[in-house]
Amino acid sequence: MFVIMNSAISVDGKICTRTGESEISSYLDLKRVHKLRCVVDGILVGISTVLKDDPLLSIRFVKCSKTKKNPARVIIDSNARIPLDSKIVRTAKDIDTIIIVTKGAPKNKLELLRANKLKIIVSGERGKKVNLKKAFEQLETKFGIKKILVEGGGEINWSIIKNNLFDELIVTVSPLIVGGRDAITLIEGKGFDKIEKCLRLDLSKIHKRSNGEIVIHYNNIKNK
Repeated sequence: MFVIMNSAISVDGKICTRTGESEISSYLDLKRVHKLRCVVDGILVGISTVLKDDPLLSIRFVKCSKTKKNPARVIIDSNARIPLDSKIVRTAKDIDTIIIVTKGAPKNKLELLRANKLKIIVSGERGKKVNLKKAFEQLETKFGIKKILVEGGGEINWSIIKNNLFDELIVTVSPLIVGGRDAITLIEGKGFDKIEKCLRLDLSKIHKRSNGEIVIHYNNIKNK
């Protein structure tokens, strides 16, 4: 499976303010992201994004080909915390939606999600995080997802980086300085403890916009 990570950050690497405001990039960049959604089979986010933003995760703002439907929505949700009244659950009958949980997820909640037409992948032991590597394998073999767009927060981004599961990283740098030790950065989690362990990227493309934004494309060197 080909994995694209995409995010918008401030100059100082933040993806939201300390109060959670995340509208960092411009409408022009929003259209770019929705064009990306047109060419992938799935969009992946973590449960924190769902709980905070209640997103729809559908294609808007741009027109795709007439044969293109909304990509499947994939939610990393270890304990099945997604609210039944969320936009994602309420529209699951119209847009393919997959929830990835661990063995610790409540069975009664999983039955309610299935009744709302959501599909379930169990990957990971009780009390632990989702096993992303095995989950990605199931997404491809069981659901035919060959290209996925990760629009996650800092924790999901770290999980994918840590496990070296991505192929491309696209970052839009907005000409803003956010600041704040409590403002979330592009990559959260524990982080690498030594530079020699850090993942190295290959710069493939830079696009500068008149509004001061810079869109940077990196490839993961693991594929070189």
